Amino acid sequence: MNTSDSRQSPGLARKLFAWRKTAGIGEGLYHFRRVEGLNKTRLHLRVDPDGTGTLVINASSILHLNPSASLIAYHHLNGSSPADIQSQVKGAFSGAPNEILTEIQLITADLEAFIQADGEPVNTYSGIEIGSPYSHHPSAPYRMDLALTYRCNNDCPHCYNARSRSYPELGTRDWKKIIDRLWQINIPHLIFTGGEPTLRDDLAELIAYAEEKGQITGLNTNGRRLSDPKFLASLVDAGLDHVQITVESHNPEIHDQMVNHRGAWDQTIAGVKNSLASPLFVMTNTTMLQNNRDSLSATLDFLGQLGIPTVGLNALIYAGRGKDVGTGLSEDELKPLLELAQDKTHSLGQKLIWYTPTLYCYFNPLDMGLGIKGCTAALYNMCVEPDGGVIPCQSYYRQLGNLLIDPWKSIWEHDLALQLRERKFLPADCQTCSLLEECGAGCPLAYAEHPRVVKPVIPPAS
Repeated sequence: MNTSDSRQSPGLARKLFAWRKTAGIGEGLYHFRRVEGLNKTRLHLRVDPDGTGTLVINASSILHLNPSASLIAYHHLNGSSPADIQSQVKGAFSGAPNEILTEIQLITADLEAFIQADGEPVNTYSGIEIGSPYSHHPSAPYRMDLALTYRCNNDCPHCYNARSRSYPELGTRDWKKIIDRLWQINIPHLIFTGGEPTLRDDLAELIAYAEEKGQITGLNTNGRRLSDPKFLASLVDAGLDHVQITVESHNPEIHDQMVNHRGAWDQTIAGVKNSLASPLFVMTNTTMLQNNRDSLSATLDFLGQLGIPTVGLNALIYAGRGKDVGTGLSEDELKPLLELAQDKTHSLGQKLIWYTPTLYCYFNPLDMGLGIKGCTAALYNMCVEPDGGVIPCQSYYRQLGNLLIDPWKSIWEHDLALQLRERKFLPADCQTCSLLEECGAGCPLAYAEHPRVVKPVIPPAS
């Protein structure tokens, strides 16, 4: 299961039925669990007021469905036979032909193929239509990061947190109200983050509360408190699904220097080992800076020896202290490091995730097989601050409203959220680039902090 790299399928929809919808399933978030031997699958079907749907598979890959496909998916996931589904479709759509059983069987076969693949490429047979990346604009994000606190037991000089460590924090009751609201607006995936979320004594209680509702829960942490087996067990018992632990280097001195806390590495690696011995899905993340670039190869070998299945990498985030730290790497410096990481992780049988959106004219992740990486702030993910305020992403510190007092519509349709979704911040030269749909001009924060002349625009496709 992926923690922060939810792969958006490029607007998948069934191009089969053009009938008029007269009935069907109601708007809402529907949760399904599957257990087949050692394999566990969590599925969420989000149905919007117009009947269109989004199938979220293990909080890591997403399939967009039109109303007829949403109805078919709902009944298929509930265990209905193709014949029963045919009856439901004919009852819900006027103009549907009498015999559509074969088409339904093709669609359900494709649904199963996508579920089993969980984000990997699949062959389909039912005429599924492929749309452009980021073309689907939902009514709420698919993932919400919950920054429970801005307190931290590390003190990273490159930290993107722009808030005071003493920033006001909600109590347990109010955080449960936040979780209630997020379920009501159909958000299936929550990641507890910070600061350092493990400093909250109620973390396990909040995880359990979200899991009882049916949400998938993840934890982004420096891993130090996970060195305590009893504390980790409390999170596992609460239902936590996945954890991402920051490991800056295989070398204790480099890691401790980067997090500005002597002895942190020992606790972090103990936390990694404890997590790997638990039922949790475990991955690591490393910020590539001047401090650790020369040790990246050895760090990747070390993570492989530990048995880390998924390795995440990112560049400096230009927020908080990251704006002034001066240790970031340019795109030209990042490319050979990512090539090294690809070779290493491939040889070790690991999965590599690259998080950072870049200007494709400087660094194109598609050329390296890293997938489409663009800014999804206020679109597919957002963040709730410790006081309940909502910001576009965990690094963009401008509140759009507060979940405890403001209507969701006013938050979602805030001017800044609309500007980000509609890419109003684009450099002028980017607006005619043929790679705009995939690139989106990179990270708005990076461009704001480091304005640059955009390289010659790639001619639009004729």
